[in-house]
Amino acid sequence: MSFLPASFAPTLAYIVINIDPIAFHLGPIAVHWYGLAYVVAITVGMLVLLRWTRRQGIHDDQVWSVFLWAALGGLIGARLYFVIQQPNLVQDYLLNPINIIAVWNGGLAFFGAIFGACLVLFFLAPRVGVDRWLVLDGGVLFAAVGQIFGRFGNIVNGDILGYALSVTPITIPSGVCPSSPCVAYVSDPSFNPLAFVYTNPASFAPTFIPYLPAPLYEITANLVALAILWPLRYRLPKRLPGLFFVLYLALYSIGQFVVFFFRGSEPTIWDTPLKQAQWTAIFTFLLCIPLLWLVLRTSRKWPFSAERPVPWPLPAGGLEAAYATALREANVSQRKPIVVRKKSASARPQSDTPAIELPPWEPRRPTGGALRNQFGAS
Repeated sequence: MSFLPASFAPTLAYIVINIDPIAFHLGPIAVHWYGLAYVVAITVGMLVLLRWTRRQGIHDDQVWSVFLWAALGGLIGARLYFVIQQPNLVQDYLLNPINIIAVWNGGLAFFGAIFGACLVLFFLAPRVGVDRWLVLDGGVLFAAVGQIFGRFGNIVNGDILGYALSVTPITIPSGVCPSSPCVAYVSDPSFNPLAFVYTNPASFAPTFIPYLPAPLYEITANLVALAILWPLRYRLPKRLPGLFFVLYLALYSIGQFVVFFFRGSEPTIWDTPLKQAQWTAIFTFLLCIPLLWLVLRTSRKWPFSAERPVPWPLPAGGLEAAYATALREANVSQRKPIVVRKKSASARPQSDTPAIELPPWEPRRPTGGALRNQFGAS
């Protein structure tokens, strides 16, 4: 029995998506919505990252020197991780190696991107004059911002699916999204609380089957993590580089573990109710414990800032020499005494008005809550 009026009852619905994964053609080249979503993700992520690195005293040249290699490592890691978790690994990939690099057909796993990019950043950081832990902080800040936009490409493709809410195709109302591109909202009380229905024949998803909106769950988990991380993006690296990186890994692992309970496009493994990504999430979350220990034992405060940037190119001796110079300058500036110069009597302005001699200040008993002072005559 409901105590709410009928007008307050929740509206249940599904969303019809009729969008060709190919946005347009440039001659023989097909430009996919998935690729455009990644362009937006990289652009927004880089704008946030460059603003962050400049506050850390890191030059743009240092960022670009490592970014392209990290992006390549992330792409390779994301694709390989996607491939190895496919149930048809042998038939579709090992026996047909060309499919391993066919990223245009969709299929990038973000856990793999994290592992691949972080590995590259860890080894290249000293060469570009940045602390290893700090560069990992910047890398996950880029990831936390960019991955939200990348999920919109998954929505268009239909390559991330929740569990099917019907085993047979449904009939949508006539006239709803007859041509591509189109997205429509259709009220239907038989769907609780929401579903995606793909109607474009080029979609990766089976058409006219309602699915739980798994990409929306991914975006929600990413937004929750970003809301926690955003106010800490300057505080944690300033306190101790590496803490921000470990916190991101822990939050992303928790989000993936929860979200994959609603993903129907990946099978469970090892006779458990968990999928491979969930086992990876458990492993990554547990990995955060020794990583935190390493950060606390090996990380050191970053001595550079926008006012005192990293010397680039690095001086002789590399990053360690730059560290030593920055710390020495910081110690000198802290120990430097403040000298207050007294003006000489001859420098004081002379006045023709004689000075007035005042008696000493004498407090009287407070009256009415106020302390009254009296300056009597000499």
